Amino acid sequence: MSFDLRYLGTSGMKELGGGAALSFAPNLARPRVFFDGELARPVRFREAISALHDVVVGDLRRLPKDRSAHEAWKQQEAEREARLRRELHGEAMKAELARLGSAPRPPNLEADFRKMHKLYWGARVRWANELARSDPQLFRHLVPCDPVVTVAPDVVFFECFSKDESSYGCLSVDRDAFRGAQDAGLGTTNVDYSLALYEHFQTLRSYRPTRLLVDPTGFEVAVEGRGDYREEKIDLPPSWLRGFGQLQAAMCLPCRRIDVPVEAVYSLLAHLDRHRERTGPRSLRFQLTPGKAPILVLDPWGVSIPCRGVTCDDVPVAVGPAAGAGGLGPYRSGAPRGAPAAEATEEIKVWGRRRLSVLARLLPLADRIEVRLLGSGLPSLWIVFMGEMRFTLALSGWTANDWASGSHLDVMADAFTPDAQLADRVARHLEMVRRASYGELAVSMGAPDGALRGALHLAAKQGQVVYDHAAECYRCRPVMPVALSDALLGPEPPELAEGRRIARGGVEIAREETLSGGRRVVMARAKATSCELLLDADGAIKKARCSCSYFYKNRLRAGPCRHLLAVKLHLSGRGDAAPSLQPPEPPGQAEAGSRGPRATTAAPRGEAVPFPAELLVEIERAAAAQRAGLAEIVEASWDLAFERIQGCRSWVEALALGGPEAERALRASELRAPVVRTLPVHADVLAEIRRVADQFKASPAAVVGLAWLVARRSTK
Repeated sequence: MSFDLRYLGTSGMKELGGGAALSFAPNLARPRVFFDGELARPVRFREAISALHDVVVGDLRRLPKDRSAHEAWKQQEAEREARLRRELHGEAMKAELARLGSAPRPPNLEADFRKMHKLYWGARVRWANELARSDPQLFRHLVPCDPVVTVAPDVVFFECFSKDESSYGCLSVDRDAFRGAQDAGLGTTNVDYSLALYEHFQTLRSYRPTRLLVDPTGFEVAVEGRGDYREEKIDLPPSWLRGFGQLQAAMCLPCRRIDVPVEAVYSLLAHLDRHRERTGPRSLRFQLTPGKAPILVLDPWGVSIPCRGVTCDDVPVAVGPAAGAGGLGPYRSGAPRGAPAAEATEEIKVWGRRRLSVLARLLPLADRIEVRLLGSGLPSLWIVFMGEMRFTLALSGWTANDWASGSHLDVMADAFTPDAQLADRVARHLEMVRRASYGELAVSMGAPDGALRGALHLAAKQGQVVYDHAAECYRCRPVMPVALSDALLGPEPPELAEGRRIARGGVEIAREETLSGGRRVVMARAKATSCELLLDADGAIKKARCSCSYFYKNRLRAGPCRHLLAVKLHLSGRGDAAPSLQPPEPPGQAEAGSRGPRATTAAPRGEAVPFPAELLVEIERAAAAQRAGLAEIVEASWDLAFERIQGCRSWVEALALGGPEAERALRASELRAPVVRTLPVHADVLAEIRRVADQFKASPAAVVGLAWLVARRSTK
């Protein structure tokens, strides 16, 4: 999208009588927005805005080693040495120029300066336009998108995306953080931002009065023809614009809220700063046990960081020996009816943890830190509360995936059709009131819950509304002067486009059942591909299963595959209240014997499952102690251990996950005398076991035994 920028001057520190002003030059091509207030605590603001700068310039994408720069440097050094020899005779000339420097100031110096200043900015704009056309990736690396500043009645907040678009930062400053009278014009604008501005931030001091100024001068005077006035026309990447809509979609999905002590985050960052991982995995694991303090585990070192002083109260109690972080499929069998629920640990993994280094400067100011986890491999939000300021850092699933093309959270969210008219009403209402909670919007709009959420998501996708995760309210924030259309946002993801095509006639619903709590299990065929979904009461995908290669490689971490999307779109076309093929269980019966989504599917046929003879007796004892069958133990253990085993690079590394017993019993990857049992295990589970066995050139019996040992060790 082509975007006009018109700035008068540049952002930076300006000296005022008795103090200084941190002045931001607003975009004069947008409606008039300004602010002028004295900072009560300049040093605290300095640290917070410096952390936001780290987000702006952040780019942790791994690049291949390029030796061309070294070769070019050697050639330049040779040329420099030759040139230095030729230039030695110029020392006398330099001395003469120094003498002439004390001559009177030329009378036309100011006019010459303005002429050359205009010449420089004209050349820079032409260079930027040419670079944007010929090499957009390099242009995005060198010229980060200017931050967006919003002046609201209660806060002033700055928003930005990192260069690699995998991190989003938002710094909110309460109006109470400013002393005395404040002059403000409400609205949203871009501000001039350069990498050199960071050095200006560092000059803020507590002993010197400092004002935060979004300078309104350009709106009040004629700027055409002035030497410090410049116009630029840049091509905003569609991914930058789509990222704002994905942030709204993250709010629509269920998440785990965890209070992480400041000292735990300090320990995390200190360890990462002092150690460099040489092998995988490189995940940060959150181990959540009901009634106990969360534990952060740093891989591959296995360093545990307990979060003392807080407990997990909202983690669901799982059935059987494993909760599993790998996403249970709805076909899986559960524990027998009447079996007592055991305390289980839920494990959520996040990647790209070195992006958290931007929080380092905020830790001395932090009162508390809240983390919101959407699931393993999905985005996470880190909110730092600092009294009158709040800093929100939203990280995509991992560094290589930006917010726009990473997890496609908007298609995982609720299955509704947005109402464009209602979205326009919501945007106009928020433009009048500036902020509102979801409950206040529901009362004001008088719309059904699903329709209102769809309208809010559409308004956010169009860049007109933002959800303030720290204050938990919606705000008016037009990221662009006009609402963003689908044409401006660029083409939709290929999986979604293919899913829409398949949904027009290639979906057959084989079975659909309603569970307690409004959940639904759907089994279908999309373009001759079998898939299964578990939808929550809002229509969002909770768990899923598909036999395609895209799902096998990514699960739900990169968004649903085209077949799952086709089924979801097919269901949403019939409305939220999809008919059930079987009546729901009575409430009492559901409470007594429900096994979740796995209890309602048909039992799989008998399959031959190999076991290592040395471990089979122990596995049978564990099954008897838990009042479960061998099939339940195999599936539950595989759910917990599959991703961890698959992520290993060798069989020796995989054995280390199971401890000394695994290294003793399964050292030989090919077990010569496995014991085969016919069990009602789903065929897809055995297919996964065989694929992992082929990966390590091991026998399936050894993989089954290793999965049980890993699961048992994780639940101790």
